[in-house]
Amino acid sequence: MTLDPLALAVAASFTAGCASIHALGRHADAVTLVLGLLAYGLATELGSLLAGRNGIVVLPDPVHAWGLVAAANI
Repeated sequence: MTLDPLALAVAASFTAGCASIHALGRHADAVTLVLGLLAYGLATELGSLLAGRNGIVVLPDPVHAWGLVAAANI
């Protein structure tokens, strides 16, 4: 069996996350907030990735994108 660097990185980050949660057990509110924000960010990133891959949300011409940005007042 070959060593997969991606699987090793995922396992290491999971272990580090578990260790940090255990170490910060006294600060449960802060840990919950950070984990909630991380989950929200990952869900948003996954949604954007899937939408871009399936062609659901695509701005074909950057010139028209400026009009949408101006209309959204961003």
